[in-house]
Amino acid sequence: MEKSNSTVKEKAIHQVDYVNLQEFGYEKAGHVKGDPEIYTSYLNRMLNGDLVDEKSSGLNEDEKPEMREKLKQLTSKLDEATRNNEEINAQIKEKQDKVDIRREELLDLHKKYEKDPEALKKETFSPFKYAVNLFLLVMLTGYLFFFYVSAAYKALYTDFEKIAESIAAGIGTGSIMPKPAELAEAIQYNYLLFLVPFVFYAFGWAFHIILELKHKYKFVFLGTLIAITFTVDFLIALLIHNNIEYAKELMGLATRSWAANPAFWVILFLGFIVYILWSILLDSLFREWAKRRIIQNLKKIIKHLREDIKALQNKLIPEEPIRFDIANIREDLGTVILGNLKSYIDQFTTGWISYLAPQNLKEVKVKILNIKKDFEEKHGIKSGMVKVIKRRGI
Repeated sequence: MEKSNSTVKEKAIHQVDYVNLQEFGYEKAGHVKGDPEIYTSYLNRMLNGDLVDEKSSGLNEDEKPEMREKLKQLTSKLDEATRNNEEINAQIKEKQDKVDIRREELLDLHKKYEKDPEALKKETFSPFKYAVNLFLLVMLTGYLFFFYVSAAYKALYTDFEKIAESIAAGIGTGSIMPKPAELAEAIQYNYLLFLVPFVFYAFGWAFHIILELKHKYKFVFLGTLIAITFTVDFLIALLIHNNIEYAKELMGLATRSWAANPAFWVILFLGFIVYILWSILLDSLFREWAKRRIIQNLKKIIKHLREDIKALQNKLIPEEPIRFDIANIREDLGTVILGNLKSYIDQFTTGWISYLAPQNLKEVKVKILNIKKDFEEKHGIKSGMVKVIKRRGI
């Protein structure tokens, strides 16, 4: 077919046109009289993404600078998140290593106790033993309180006439333990009497502290403490003995020395021996509690470390959403259109052959349809959504 000089042959250009493909096909076919060569050039433009449907999705050139700036910001954000996460992951790893060490220590303890049941008894917490120690300690604490209040009162505040009257009446010198009336009377004399038991509690506490010392002379210190406590108890018992014997002397009764007086020794050991027992029970109570803390502390450390790890993990910045956004923007920047290429070609061809409806253009119409068929087979174009892309500089 010979074409007039007025007919301009159109070639595919690298500019995206958003058009109604059917109308566009009809219009262009009219310009070139249905030229198969020009038709083929438009098929290539659609394949390259330069000719797309007006309803297509994708970025136009005006939108790309804004998207490039957004891409730059997201890339900077990703770099910052990566650095932050690397620091946090290093801290997490450090704490996780500590958790592993503590768990290994717990496992070693369990293995040790499986092999040595005696070590289990000696080194693990016994609720029964602890409860017995605590009960006895509470009872002896009450006993020592009343004993030393009474002993201090009888040693320091003595009514000789009253003692003499008691002896004369055959009642004796009374009990070393205070009666309610005697406690009330002791308060009237001096409130500080109620602090005397706490001096001996302090001796017992010092007993425990010295036993925990890692000093080569700790047993010298312990012996000195026991000697001081014995001396104080001895002086209290001696004062009570002398007061009673002085009252007897006032009545003209025979007296005896403290060494030959059983009451003296009873008073002495009711205080001193119970004090020693109280100190031993106190030390045993703390040691038993310390056994409980060995495994318990390991578990607490592991728990706190895991809480720290969880808190650090919450501070991690998710990178995947940022990477996903970056990938989408890069794809959008490099994608002209996302559409159904088969549908595009069909629409465009429908418009093109509509112009070729007259009988005299039937031969051209058949040729166009054959070109379309060959083009689709060559490029594997089938029905369905396909990406039509044109890579550009991002």
